[in-house]
Amino acid sequence: MESNMKKVQKVDSVSVTELLSAYQNFSSKYPDDSLSPEYLFKAAGLAAGLNRGTQAIGLYESIIGAYPDFKKIPECYFMEAFTYENTIGNIGKANELYNEFLTRYPDHELADDARAAIKFLGKSPEEIVLEFDKMSMDSVNVVNR
Repeated sequence: MESNMKKVQKVDSVSVTELLSAYQNFSSKYPDDSLSPEYLFKAAGLAAGLNRGTQAIGLYESIIGAYPDFKKIPECYFMEAFTYENTIGNIGKANELYNEFLTRYPDHELADDARAAIKFLGKSPEEIVLEFDKMSMDSVNVVNR
């Protein structure tokens, strides 16, 4: 199924849903297989891509609970926060989870992204642009001194 999706230029939601189900079915049938957490991670990404935030969050949480040694656990925490922010729109929960991510993984490659996300949580695109403009002007003023 993955190979077929990579070949086509436009992916339909039915094919994505079928692949998502296949990942989940495999993981349910073979929970001890080393591919199971990877397939659940892929399923969570597909669910998020389909704007199924609640399903994606449930999958990230199940990976964290069932596979604590999975190499992508930090990404699960980050993506759960990201999904709360961008798909669910629960800024408070996103803030809590971004901070939990930073507490657990302060040096992870996504840590700067989490810090930036916290800084801009709840701000409109216009507010973010104004803040970037202000930062740019501050940088120019420092250079011109």
